[in-house]
Amino acid sequence: MLLAKRGPQDWLVALDERGQLLTSEELAQFLGKAQVGSRDVLCVIGGDEGLDASVRGAAHLVLSLSRMTLPHRLARVVLVEQLYRALTLLRGEPYHK
Repeated sequence: MLLAKRGPQDWLVALDERGQLLTSEELAQFLGKAQVGSRDVLCVIGGDEGLDASVRGAAHLVLSLSRMTLPHRLARVVLVEQLYRALTLLRGEPYHK
C-alpha cells in the first residue's frame, strides 16, 4: 500500500476535489517549508473513484486543483505546471502570469 512505502519525513499531498484551493504563491510557501526540513513531497492523485479516506487522513495537505472534476491525465499536467511555477517562485525567478 502507498502509505507503507513513504518515509517518516515525507510529506504526503493528496489531490482531491474536496481539498484546499491554494494560490501558486501559497503552494510555493508549502514547498519552501518542506525544503527547509529536507523533506520529500509525495503527490497522490486518485483514480475515478477518488482517494481512500485513509490516504486523505494521512496527508500533510489535501489539495484541490479545481472544484471541477478533472480527467486524471489533465490533473497530472496541471499539477506538474503548478509545481514548476512554485519552484520558480522559490528560486526568485520572474513570475509569469
